[in-house]
Amino acid sequence: MSGFDLPPIRGLDQSFQQPVKPFVSPEVQGPARVDGPAEAGPGRAETPFSGVLADSLNEVRGLQLDAKDKVRGMVMGEDVELHDVMIASSKSEVAFNLLLEVRNKMVDAWEKLSRSSV
Repeated sequence: MSGFDLPPIRGLDQSFQQPVKPFVSPEVQGPARVDGPAEAGPGRAETPFSGVLADSLNEVRGLQLDAKDKVRGMVMGEDVELHDVMIASSKSEVAFNLLLEVRNKMVDAWEKLSRSSV
């Protein structure tokens, strides 16, 4: 082995045969589901779309802060590797671009809805 271990793929179990059910926070409840039709059963909470968006914003913000801290550490002469700084910056950029595209699609959908007559 080369010592370069890739992180596990989220959404699949270790045997790669059955997808893992998506995580649903027990304290978040709402009328809309993001991951498909409602499943019957006790303790099954529903995640509203606004909660998913808020979580995504927080995750992107965390990636941006991580990249900023690594850049600052490298500039200040701390023990930070250049490849760690570049990886953190790339992750932050990709996450931000994805969030920007989602926002653009939502704005387009809202404009189409607002133009339609009822």
